[in-house]
Amino acid sequence: MYTTKNHNDDLYQICTKYFVKFKLLQDFANQRIDESLFVQQLKLNKEDSEITEILMELRKITEKVQRNGGKLDQDPIDEAKKLRKMEKLQEAFQVILPYLKANQDNEDAVITFGWIMYDYLKISEGNVDRYSNNLRILNDNAVLSFESCFFNESTTDDSKKMLVNSILWSIRRVIMKGELFANNVFPELLRFCGHEAKFIENRGLYVNSKSSASRFLIKEMIGRLNDANYLLFMDIIGFDWFDRGDLQKTNFTNNNGESVEVRPLAEFVLNFHAKKLLSLDLYMVTEQRLHSMIDVLNIHIRKNPSFEWLLYYKAKLLIKVNRKDEALETVTSFARTKSKDFWVWDLISELGNDDEKFNCLCAGLLCKSKPEMIVGLQEKIIPILVEKKMSSHAKFELDELISTRMKKWGKISQQLEKWKSESWYLEAKPAKSRDDLKEFADQAEEILYRTLPFTNIFVTYINKDKGVVNFAYLGNSSLSMIKDGYFYMDSIKETHHWITDEALKVRMVEDKKRPNLFKLYKLAPGDETFLSNFVQTGSGYVDKEYTKPFAFVNDAFISPKLVEEHNIQNDDKVDYIQKRRFNKKKNAWGWTVEKITSVEKSEQTEYEEEEY
Repeated sequence: MYTTKNHNDDLYQICTKYFVKFKLLQDFANQRIDESLFVQQLKLNKEDSEITEILMELRKITEKVQRNGGKLDQDPIDEAKKLRKMEKLQEAFQVILPYLKANQDNEDAVITFGWIMYDYLKISEGNVDRYSNNLRILNDNAVLSFESCFFNESTTDDSKKMLVNSILWSIRRVIMKGELFANNVFPELLRFCGHEAKFIENRGLYVNSKSSASRFLIKEMIGRLNDANYLLFMDIIGFDWFDRGDLQKTNFTNNNGESVEVRPLAEFVLNFHAKKLLSLDLYMVTEQRLHSMIDVLNIHIRKNPSFEWLLYYKAKLLIKVNRKDEALETVTSFARTKSKDFWVWDLISELGNDDEKFNCLCAGLLCKSKPEMIVGLQEKIIPILVEKKMSSHAKFELDELISTRMKKWGKISQQLEKWKSESWYLEAKPAKSRDDLKEFADQAEEILYRTLPFTNIFVTYINKDKGVVNFAYLGNSSLSMIKDGYFYMDSIKETHHWITDEALKVRMVEDKKRPNLFKLYKLAPGDETFLSNFVQTGSGYVDKEYTKPFAFVNDAFISPKLVEEHNIQNDDKVDYIQKRRFNKKKNAWGWTVEKITSVEKSEQTEYEEEEY
């Protein structure tokens, strides 16, 4: 086959190589002018040797035409495009397919065939079997590349990109019809994408407002695949494709004209995947996937702190792989700010011993929540209440639980029916409220703070009237980062006799709204090593100007009161106790002599006194 396109391409090669007008070459090749006139035209700016080369190249083209039966075939690509435009898809398919099989590397043929198959796909979107078969025919005969050099925002190959996106949008429309459609088309989707994540556009740093076909496809796909297909799909695409746009919230206007905020796609995918892994049996999901997902969550928790539920899912995954100590540390890190949410206590209850579990469930029940939100907590705590001989409270919870389930769902489980018939329920009088559970809930709070590290503090000032204790501590454990804070004495339940200049170890959390205000949760004795950062003994010679009422020793300030009390003069040797104090004028910490224990007068001072 030698087509008009092949013929024109060959002429164009001569045109660019020898700088001959393309129309002149066409006129000669198509016998619209004879050879003498053609040569005459060439001689205007060509040497005889170059003209000879041009004629030889043209004879080669003539030989190709003769070998093709003395005619030019119509270009299959052009013919197929025309037939497609006329909506003669079958004829277009029959024209392009043989040519494509013989010319697999011809991009124009691949794209033309792709558009014809897209039309077939679009027509068959309502019939999943026909649709999957059409997608299979496309995959069997053409491969659309998703290499990064093509499939990104800067590509100039718009026709190919438009084709790929059109097919992805079509697949999405089919997937949205339900799980049967999604799972049926899934194998051919993987073939279309080359079993890689390269079909997801690399949008770079500048994400525009255009909708991303691949991202919309992913969002619909993950919610409709069966478990096996879902895990395979996520193993293939992973999470490395998230770009700047995937980490940002978006907005759209609904039918009522209201602006609706949509959370970032990355957050949605991470939450969905973690929740899916938690719902599957361990033998299916495998520990390797769970550990891998925990690592992924760690990265995004650090980079995207606004994705607030990632910590929750990380904790649940840690529990699933029996890394309970890490789970408790993870839970408590965010539970301290969400201690009024029932689900926090439900989660922590999985991590403690029996008494701690009970305390946490009590705390969860006392949170302000809709009745239907805490039915799970009630089902967990009722048998524990019975075991603890708290039948009146168990009956109260069971009555509340049954009432909620009947109002919300119109039925109750067999287990609830069974509890109603047991002796503890029949013989007990229901409690009037949950007030008696508060003492247990208060004990649960300790769990939130026991993983906090101890911080060394030095008590600097006590305002007994206001019940406030001021203290200093080392930021980053560095003396160059001395910080100050305060707390209210009643913020800790432990009884303590507060005194200044005391070193303590405390577990504390800073208030997010009021800087430097802390809440204390645990006290322990301080150590001498830390205390020495703020209280020291020393010995040295006094540096005092005659006209000044104050003095210094080893750069520590001696107040006028101490100077006068001990009649201190320049070069006197003193033993002293010094303490760090905050100088508001200098906005810095410095040493101040608090007490002078001995003074040794200098010889110069004694001589001056004798002279006097």
